[in-house]
Amino acid sequence: MLEAIDLGRCGMWARMASFEGGDTERLTKMNEERMQSGEMNLPEGMRRALLLASGDGNKRVFLTFFDDEDAIKAAEARFESMGDEIPEDVRGRRTSVESYEIVFDQTP
Repeated sequence: MLEAIDLGRCGMWARMASFEGGDTERLTKMNEERMQSGEMNLPEGMRRALLLASGDGNKRVFLTFFDDEDAIKAAEARFESMGDEIPEDVRGRRTSVESYEIVFDQTP
């Protein structure tokens, strides 16, 4: 049986940035190298990040998690500068950015 956790608007938010094009393999390698070397400075307040890729690797969704919407807004400048640090032929073209309140989380 699955255990459900109703967060009841208790304050966890997700930022979803969508990308088309780019190179998922090179992006993953570049991010790993930057994390290991200490070159990558993640946005302050970020609690977790997930990178989702389509089967053909042409589309990606970058999900990041924060305690509240204000933390997402405060991190925007850092996200913009991160885009400048990764060439577009690697990261792809950003097609959208949206923020959502997490109102329900379910784990097995």
